[in-house]
Amino acid sequence: RQIGEEEAEDLSDGAVSGETGSGLAFDEEEYPYYAMLEPDMQQIYGQIYANALELSPAFAPVTTVSVSQLKTVFEAVYNDHPELFWLETGYSCKYLRSGSCVEVALKYNRTADALEEARQAFEGAAGTIVSQAQGLGSDVEKERYVHDALMQLVEYDMSAPMNQSAYSALVGGRSVCAGYARAFQYMMQLLDIPCYYCTGFAGEDHAWNIVRLDDGYYNVDPTWGDVEGSRYAFFNRSDADYADTHVRQELSVYLPPCSGQAYR
Repeated sequence: RQIGEEEAEDLSDGAVSGETGSGLAFDEEEYPYYAMLEPDMQQIYGQIYANALELSPAFAPVTTVSVSQLKTVFEAVYNDHPELFWLETGYSCKYLRSGSCVEVALKYNRTADALEEARQAFEGAAGTIVSQAQGLGSDVEKERYVHDALMQLVEYDMSAPMNQSAYSALVGGRSVCAGYARAFQYMMQLLDIPCYYCTGFAGEDHAWNIVRLDDGYYNVDPTWGDVEGSRYAFFNRSDADYADTHVRQELSVYLPPCSGQAYR
């Protein structure tokens, strides 16, 4: 919402930055969207992440950020961090006529009301699958196990609550592509296998994953795999394989190209 100078001054008088995130560090291989940002926007990224951890309702940006920049940074945070399942994909901000944001307000889903209980359920559901995968010999075997376990656990349901979160898939057992992809991403992260959340167009707005194995990167679409007869049709595919069906959009166009061959 655009505000006038008088309201902005009132906000400035009582402005709080909440958690600044100044002590946080994000590995650029594990968190590629963070790496896409300019250093000043990385400060906002850290601030959003830190305030989400503390369930802060609103804060003043630690550095100048425009409305359009804020949208990009928020997308980066959410795409990198499936563990923030209580954070909604929507947010609000107050900004000046110049476009500079003076206050950012985060939004949380209902799990925030009993977060520790929700976190235990979330981590427990993921841990059950990950613990079985950890005993397997190679990354591709671990990846396949998690992929198949997710197929057994989740049912595609557009009416599923909180369906943009990994929680909807892992705990609720019902989700849409966002939930499938974020749940898969989260479990791969727990297994120390680089895995990214990828957005684009596949007949409609869609989300899938990019996974790094020992010879390169691959596309994996857990949602399309959860269709009878298609379990591995979209598993570990190259960009060339996906060319007719999946088109990357927004920040995802800057993710690594998928050209691995050994596990296609």
